[in-house]
Amino acid sequence: MNVFHINGISILLLLFFDRLSVGKASSVIIQAGELKYNHKYFENFNMSIINNTVNLDMIIRKPLTRGFKSHIDFSISLGKSKHYQSVFAHIIDVCGVVTAIKSNIFKSWFQSMLENGNFMYNCPVPEGHYFLRNWKLDSSLVPQYLYAGDYRISCHLFFGKLKTKHEDFVVDLIFFALLK
Repeated sequence: MNVFHINGISILLLLFFDRLSVGKASSVIIQAGELKYNHKYFENFNMSIINNTVNLDMIIRKPLTRGFKSHIDFSISLGKSKHYQSVFAHIIDVCGVVTAIKSNIFKSWFQSMLENGNFMYNCPVPEGHYFLRNWKLDSSLVPQYLYAGDYRISCHLFFGKLKTKHEDFVVDLIFFALLK
């Protein structure tokens, strides 16, 4: 019997796509991404975005336990400049979202990602190899409340208290997407 799992990185992707939408349009094009990770938590972590699909491959060397948080910032580009204006920012308890019983948009994303990966569905996330292969956002799962445009979604995962000496950095993911 296969057991499907989800981890905190999956939640970040879910949050990213949960916040993207356009009036009546539902087209999201994932254009690029950036990644920086803490070698204390990951032996290796790779991300690629090819033809609007996301691929993740990571080896976790230290368990991701309760207290694992994410600061998510959704920003839109102003005009044709490379400057972004924050639209929404929030700190999320990653394990709390993963283990929530209540059905919501995040559970829908989990199900979508489970079809293409082997992520944890609970916390703690033990050491091991985790991946997501050729995952593409299903337009039926895109909420309808942001304007069309170029977006940057920054996901900063950490333990402790954000921007203090007690913060323990885990990973930074940045996604660039076009909403049409």
